[in-house]
Amino acid sequence: MSIEVKKMAELLKSGATMLSETCPECGTPLFRKGKETFCPKCNKPVVIIESAEQETRLMTDNVLEDSEQTLLSKIREVSMAMKNETDLEKLVAYGNALTIWLGAIEKLRRLRNQNSE
Repeated sequence: MSIEVKKMAELLKSGATMLSETCPECGTPLFRKGKETFCPKCNKPVVIIESAEQETRLMTDNVLEDSEQTLLSKIREVSMAMKNETDLEKLVAYGNALTIWLGAIEKLRRLRNQNSE
């Protein structure tokens, strides 16, 4: 018996439900346990899109999340640059950039919260 089949059997024993849908990446039947749908072979969560509105919402969430991660990465970079910086003008510029980026993150999070409602 393959490892995947053993894992699926264990999932069924633990109360998970095997769905008729398959993983878009590997074709393995998807399982649901609680509210989570996942592929036992890829070991990844899977979202089943049931409407165009849901697809738009998911794509929007992904863009907002990616944007937030990019901003956080830039904040880390500026933070590292500020540690050894002595030039007052550069420090002011870094501070201004941080203020703008933190405000943008706040707005992104608000948009994500509105999108999930």
